[in-house]
Amino acid sequence: MNTIHFIGVSDGLKPFYILEELFQHKTSLEGKKIYFITDTKQNDGKTEKFCQEHNITVLKLEMDCLVNDTELIHQTNPEILISIGWSKIIPEAFLKLFRYAINCHGGLLPDYRGNNVYMHNYANLSSHYGVTIHYMNSRFDDGNIILQARAKLFLEESPLIIHRRICEMTALILPEAIHLVESGYLGEPQKGMARYFYKIDRLAMENLRQKNIENLRAGKPLEIAKCKEWKL
Repeated sequence: MNTIHFIGVSDGLKPFYILEELFQHKTSLEGKKIYFITDTKQNDGKTEKFCQEHNITVLKLEMDCLVNDTELIHQTNPEILISIGWSKIIPEAFLKLFRYAINCHGGLLPDYRGNNVYMHNYANLSSHYGVTIHYMNSRFDDGNIILQARAKLFLEESPLIIHRRICEMTALILPEAIHLVESGYLGEPQKGMARYFYKIDRLAMENLRQKNIENLRAGKPLEIAKCKEWKL
């Protein structure tokens, strides 16, 4: 493949951290034209500034009506779309503009589906957390798994450190995931118990975290953030 299109929010930390780490080791990006797709409603953020400094073309689209920008995407030789911090479901019609579409999710699928689940890992006192790179389809966090990476969660870690480690793990395995996609690997279907965690604010996160620390010290069962669970 000659082109890579990343998609993410312009002022978010996740796309910035991932791109920053990838450009420390350019082997997977050498010889490819890189694009970064973001929303016209986004303020110019540090990711966009990073792109300008590293010869990455920024495409600002109307994200609420992505399918209206098909001609612009066709002009850029769309081959692989990589989501590195986009929280909305991308319309299937837009995904089909690319030969491949993959997502970098900050959870160990099929568990920990949802947005910003590093906050739930932190609050739940999970034993481990990690990342999943998977194919995208019309359902949220649902496609075949390409690669995963995991790390032990230490009580000393803050939410920001967990988030940063997730981004670094993503950048570490993303080149191999791209190679697998280019080689025709279709990934493995998600199996087992799935949990989707609902949005949690920082106050609720910290309150649950403190309660679980007390439960841990008292030898009581840990509580988990609100979620729905089903078997795949």
